[in-house]
Amino acid sequence: MTMKLVAIRQQGTRTRAIAVGLLAALVLLPLPGRSVRFASLERPAGEAISVIVRALPGHAGDAYAAVRQQGGTIERELPMIDGVEARVPAGADDALRQSPGVAAVTTNDAIQFEAMSYDDGATASNFVKTTNAAGVWKAGTHGEGIGVAVIDTGISEMNDFRGRVVYGPDLSGEGTIVDTFGHGTAMAGVIAGSGDDSATRSGGAYTGIAPKATLVAVKVAGRNGATDVSTMLQAMHFVSSYKDQFNIKVLNLSWGTKSRQDPAVDPLNYAVERLWRQGIVVVVAAGNSGNDASTITKPGDDPVVLTVGAYNDQQNTSPTDDDVPAWSSRGPTATGLTKPDVVAPGRRIPSARSYGSFVEQDNSQALISPSYIRGSGTSQAAAVVSGAAALLLQSRPNLTPDQVKAVFKGTASPMLNVAATIQGAGRIDVGRAVSASAGPAQWQTFQSNGLGSIEASRGDAHVQTDCGNDGTVDVIQGEIDTHCEAWNGSTWTGSTWTGSTWTGSTWTGSTWTGSTWTGSTWTGSTWTGSTWTGGTWTGSSWYGSTWTGSTWTGSTWTGSTWTGSTWTGSTWTGSTWTGSTWTGSQFVSLFWGDCPKAGLKIVGELSADVLALLGLPCK
Repeated sequence: MTMKLVAIRQQGTRTRAIAVGLLAALVLLPLPGRSVRFASLERPAGEAISVIVRALPGHAGDAYAAVRQQGGTIERELPMIDGVEARVPAGADDALRQSPGVAAVTTNDAIQFEAMSYDDGATASNFVKTTNAAGVWKAGTHGEGIGVAVIDTGISEMNDFRGRVVYGPDLSGEGTIVDTFGHGTAMAGVIAGSGDDSATRSGGAYTGIAPKATLVAVKVAGRNGATDVSTMLQAMHFVSSYKDQFNIKVLNLSWGTKSRQDPAVDPLNYAVERLWRQGIVVVVAAGNSGNDASTITKPGDDPVVLTVGAYNDQQNTSPTDDDVPAWSSRGPTATGLTKPDVVAPGRRIPSARSYGSFVEQDNSQALISPSYIRGSGTSQAAAVVSGAAALLLQSRPNLTPDQVKAVFKGTASPMLNVAATIQGAGRIDVGRAVSASAGPAQWQTFQSNGLGSIEASRGDAHVQTDCGNDGTVDVIQGEIDTHCEAWNGSTWTGSTWTGSTWTGSTWTGSTWTGSTWTGSTWTGSTWTGSTWTGGTWTGSSWYGSTWTGSTWTGSTWTGSTWTGSTWTGSTWTGSTWTGSTWTGSQFVSLFWGDCPKAGLKIVGELSADVLALLGLPCK
C-alpha cells in the first residue's frame, strides 16, 4: 500500500499572540465595555482623504450619491455596516455628514493598534456571560499562551483566529488545511474566537471563551465528517508529541462513538488517559443521543476525562430558566459510572464559520453575517469547557488535569430537580473556579490497558478506502487501521506507550514511524532522523532549525516531490476515502441554526416545519 504522508505547518511566533502591527484602511468603532486605543497617523494637507460612510436604513442610494456630489469616489462597499469606504476631497467630510441619507462619516485614518480589552459588554456570546468567563477577562486573563488542541475537521484561516493557529497534520486524506466540513472551525470559534469579524456590531462581538489562546489544529475528517478510531489515535499521538512545543494544555474532543466496550480495555480510553497522565486536560462531548439513560458516547465514558453535557441558558444570564435539553446524552455509562461531569451552554451557540463548507451550504438558515454560524449540541458545550480550561490554566498554570476537573466540578452550579446522571455536578462557572481550592494534585486512578478490540471501539461507524490502490473499495472493519495494517492491542500499548511496538509496521508502517520515533520522551529529536521516511524527506531542510522556521513552508517544502501525483492523486483524496460510503456517527453538532431544519427529528426539539404549523417562532 502507498503510504499517505501528512503536512505540518507551523507559524512560529505568530502562534503565541494576536498579531500587533499597522492596520490600514480599517475603522475600529469602540463598543461599550471594549476599549480600543490607537494613535492616528498624520496625513499631508490638501490630499484626498479616505472615509467610511454609513447610510441611514433604506437610504444607501442617497448616501452613495452624496459621496459623488462632494467630488468623491466609492472604493468598496461595506454591507456589514450598510456603508462604503470612499475617498473625498479634504474638507468635504463635514458637508458629507449633513447630506440626506447619511448616518455617519468617519475618517478612515491608518491607525497604530496598541491594546484591546474584553469584558461582558463587548461580547454578544451569551455563553461567555453565563459561564462567568467575562469576569475572568477583567483580570487580564484571556487564555494567552495556552495551547488548545482541536482534533476535528480542521480549522479554516479566519480573521477571528489570525496569528493563533498552529496547523498540525492533515490525517483526513484531503491534503488541505481548509475545514471543508465546517465543524472544527465552529468549535475553534467557541474556544478561542477573537470576535474580529464582528467587532463593529452594536450588540457586541461574537467571541469565544478564551479569545487569545493558541489553537492547534489536527484535521482527521474531510468534507463528510468521516473518521476512524485508528485515525483519532494517530491524532492523539501527534498531540502528545507536540504538547511541549506548543504548550498544549487542553485537548477538545467534540466527537464520540457509540461503542459500549469496557473502558478498562478500550484503545480510545487508553489514549485519552495517557494524554491526561502527560498533563493535558482532555475535554470530551457527552454525545447528542439522549434522552435515554446510558447514552454517553466513547471516550466520554472514561472515568478520568472531563465529560461535558449541554444545557440551555435561554440566551439570558438568569439561572432560573436553565434546563438540560432532552438530546444531551446522559449516564450512567455502560459500566455504571455517573456521567457527564458538568454541563455547559450548548444551545444556539454563535461561532466562526468555514466559508463554502458542507455545514454552511447545507444549513444556510444558520448563517450570521458576515463570518459566523449558530449551532447546538454537546460539541459546542465541550468547546465552551475547553476554552474555560484555557482561562483557568493561564490563571493557575500549576494545576494538574485532576485539579482542573476537581475545581470545575466543585464550583459548578447544579440545577434543581435534575439528576446527576443528566447534569453531573451542574453548570460550569470559570469565574468561581479561578479562586477555588484545588485539592490533591492526583486523585483519579487510570484504568484502561488498551488491549481491547479496535473494531469494538468503533461502535457502528466504519469508513472505506482503497487498501491496495487497485480500484477496489475496502471497508475498514475488524482489527485493522485505516492504513489497512493489522491492529494488535498488545503490540501498541507497551508499558510506556513509546516502545518500538507502538510505531512498528502493525501501527502505521515502518516508512511512516521508524523506531527512532520511540525515544523515552516520545518526542525527542530522533523523530526527525534519517529513518523517518527516507532520504528525500530527511535532509537538513526537513529537520533542525528549518523544521519550525519560515523555510518550512517555502519552495523547498512544496516542490514537485511533495505535491506530485502520489500526494494529491485520486488514491489520496478520492471519493473512496472521504465519500458517501461513511456510515455511523460523524463530527456533527446536533443541529445548526435556531431550531432543527424542517423534517429533522430531534429529541426534545420541535423542528421548523412543526413550529410553522403551530404558528410559533423558531428560537
